[in-house]
Order: sequence, then C-alpha cells, then structure tokens
Amino acid sequence: MFDRYVVVDWSANSTPKLGADSIWIAVHDRSGQVSITNLATRHGAEAFLVELLEAEPAAATLIGVDFSLGYPAGTAATLGVRGAPWSAMWAMLSEQITDDERNRNNRFSVAARINEQLTGSAAPFWGCPPSAAGRFLTSTKPRSWESLGEFRTVEATLRSCGHRPFSSWQLLGAGAVGSQSLVGIPMLDRMRRRFADRFDVWPYTTGFRPSTGLSGAVVVAEVWPSMLDIGDIGELVRDEAQVDATARWLSAADVAGELDAMFSPPISAEVAALAAAEEGWVLGVRC
Repeated sequence: MFDRYVVVDWSANSTPKLGADSIWIAVHDRSGQVSITNLATRHGAEAFLVELLEAEPAAATLIGVDFSLGYPAGTAATLGVRGAPWSAMWAMLSEQITDDERNRNNRFSVAARINEQLTGSAAPFWGCPPSAAGRFLTSTKPRSWESLGEFRTVEATLRSCGHRPFSSWQLLGAGAVGSQSLVGIPMLDRMRRRFADRFDVWPYTTGFRPSTGLSGAVVVAEVWPSMLDIGDIGELVRDEAQVDATARWLSAADVAGELDAMFSPPISAEVAALAAAEEGWVLGVRC
C-alpha cells in the first residue's frame, strides 16, 4: 500500500528542546532504510516533513501522528463553527493559534477562550501552569465536561480494553496530549492545504475503507504508540524508541497484508459516522 511510513512524536514545548519529550520523527521505507530525527522546534519539524514530501512526490506515504485529530462529538456545533465539524475545528485552530520559530505559542489563552465559548466556565480544557490560570482555564481537572464528555469514543474504547489514554481536553501533565493537538492540528492543516491534490486525513477525507495507497498519496492518521509493547529500549530515549517501533509495526502490517484492515475497523455505523465527521479514530484500535 505504502512506500514509506513516517511516525511523528509531537511536542508542545514553549522553548526549543531536544532529547526526551521533544519532537522525534521516524521514517521507514519499503527497502528497509530507517532514519530517526530529533528536532528542537515545531517550525523545524514542519519544514522537515514538507521537504520529505516534496523530495519524493511519487512516494505513497503514511504519516502517523501521536496527538488527537479531533474532539468529542458536538464540540464544533456548540462553538457554532460552520462546515464539516472536523475541518471547521482545524480551520478555527489554524486561525487562532500562534506559534513562532522559538516554540512560543498562545495555546493556553486559546483554550481559555474556547472554554468561555463552550461552557462559560473552566471546562472542558484543563491543565495549565499557574501563570496561565484564570476564570476560564485552571490547573485542576473540572468536575464536569457537561454534554461534551471527557473522552472521544475511541478513547472510551481503549479504556474498555484496559488502556489508559488521555483526554483531548487535558493540556498539561505527564502523558497529556491536549496541548500537542492544539499546536499540531494547525501544522497539519497547513500541510493539507499545501499538498491538497494528494493529501488525505483518515478517516475524515477517506472514510473507513481500505486505503488504495495510490502513487503520490499522503495519508495522515492518528496513532497511539503507548498501545504497543516496545520491550527493552536500552539507552534510547523512550520517544525515539516509540516512533521507531510504531513505524516498524506499520511497515510490517503492510507487508503482511494486515494494514488495510486497520483502515476499516469493526465498529458500528453510528460510531464510524461520529468518528469520520468529528472525533477521529486511532489506527489499529479494534477492541
């Protein structure tokens, strides 16, 4: 299906950073060539991905990103944004999030503004340093997420299988993914517009059907590396080991003819409709 498999461990750091808890990108191709790159800034990582896609435009590429691509069903409607829920949210975040070459960004103020619009309270987004806390965003977990709920359906599914994924609403704390989504979605939105003629986002633009992997196709999908048992990592940084293991897993699944099934998991039509319209799904979740 694909010529290469790219796995991105994103970061919401507010300053340039290398090593643990920074950006790691693994690239595996069908020939067995492997590269793992550590980047200090999101601008640098975006440039790296753009150059990768432009250098070999005919290579069918699967890009797995380790942050949420959507929010619980009803978020876009409650905010009053127009258009397909997922793309309306992406466009809104692209417009509101600022993120400079030194990783300085306004994610906490954007989260507070969204909370004010959604609920008029410090929910559903939560988790911030004391300096960013205020009436509409606090460091502590809210008592209620009101009608939106704490988790997307895919996270609830993972939890029912014994996993412990974090909510898209949690912005701070070990393992939290919310901040990565706020600064990661605008990057993907820019790439989607740049490579519009060959850029798909699963399951939003593809639906839950097997990917054809046409020459030149780029498919972005959400992955959750913590779902994999990566074993002993030795002296590797855990993020480094996880992107490598996830890229190897995707490549092996493709070679074995099992990757196609991941794009069409056995979920109900109702769940599939919610995921394809707004919530998204995690590649490989079948339980």
